[in-house]
Amino acid sequence: MNRTIFSFNETMETAIIKPVAKGYRWAVPSFFRDIITNVFATLKQPAYLTNSLLQGELKDAGWVLVRTATNLSFGFFGMFDVATDMDIPAPDYDFGQTLAKWGWKEGGPYLVLPLLGPSNPRDAIGMGVDGLTDIVQWRVHDEHALVLSALGVNALNKYERGLDLLENLKNSSTDYYATLRTMYKQNRQKKINQVIQTDEDTAESYEFDFEIEE
Repeated sequence: MNRTIFSFNETMETAIIKPVAKGYRWAVPSFFRDIITNVFATLKQPAYLTNSLLQGELKDAGWVLVRTATNLSFGFFGMFDVATDMDIPAPDYDFGQTLAKWGWKEGGPYLVLPLLGPSNPRDAIGMGVDGLTDIVQWRVHDEHALVLSALGVNALNKYERGLDLLENLKNSSTDYYATLRTMYKQNRQKKINQVIQTDEDTAESYEFDFEIEE
């Protein structure tokens, strides 16, 4: 089933997503792409704050508030990430991690979701719950076209950022599906280990975000 969905995703990527992403890269200067990245990162802060509190990480919740206030105040409403330049920590907990801390440590079987890519039952649920904290949906929940457009821009922008890595992996892998599965599992386990305080070695984890939509 996973390979069938993966094949569908690959077809959609080749026919639509990749050409659009390359056109977006060509048409939108990197300066403005960085602004889009920063704005959507700011919009994610309520999810990070909520999950920090649900995990009892009060210090990290405070850092989320400081980071958000800094970028909103001095970064022109989040367009510039001045908080990172000031070395302010950036906690980025998600609800999948929260479920792991609450006891669901094993995420379940590996899943490939249509268009969304690698996941598992726990983290798929977490993705849906995190969507409830989406500020865009709070403010314009009656404007469905606007909400979908914002989600689409965010997804396209994230895909463009990882486009070169994905192309390199595809060209160098004998089994692209298996490579992405291994990378996702190791990367995700590293993030889970951060919240369940395990001593398991995660040195081989990959620093790559496989979620194309938040």
